[in-house]
Amino acid sequence: MKMLNDGLKRVPGLLVLAVAVVALATAGTPAMAGEKKPMVMDPWVREAPPTMKMHAAYLVLMNPTDAEVSLVGATSPQYKMVELHLSKVEDGIATMVKQDQITIAPEGKLEMKPGGFHVMLMHPKQPVKAGDTINITLNLADGSTIAIDAPVKKAHGMHKGMDHGKHKMR
Repeated sequence: MKMLNDGLKRVPGLLVLAVAVVALATAGTPAMAGEKKPMVMDPWVREAPPTMKMHAAYLVLMNPTDAEVSLVGATSPQYKMVELHLSKVEDGIATMVKQDQITIAPEGKLEMKPGGFHVMLMHPKQPVKAGDTINITLNLADGSTIAIDAPVKKAHGMHKGMDHGKHKMR
């Protein structure tokens, strides 16, 4: 019994030592030092008719760092394919152009909105309706990722943007 009591008396001291070692080891890590990282605000996916095989996701990507940040792709477990796109009108014809990379300036932001940049979600694995949540992972050029949950919202009352069923893709 005495040996057990002696061991228990040492546990608090060992615990304090272990916590101190962990604190010292992580004190210099960026997360502990308050490193600024890109972040997403206001993500959403536009609801589309059930027969539509493409949906557009919109969001604001903030870059609070003092270096450029490049978005190089995205994935979603709920879709077979995901690409970055830019909608634009050329000679009166609405087009969508796949983007291999979108760069956000230091301390800048990228607004993905109808009629501009967006995340193109293609071939949903299940029907998508307002109220659902779409899981999207944004891939940055430095190898880091940003996971977001984007609610699906009805399009009525919003700028209609481009009809993704009738466009020209480049």
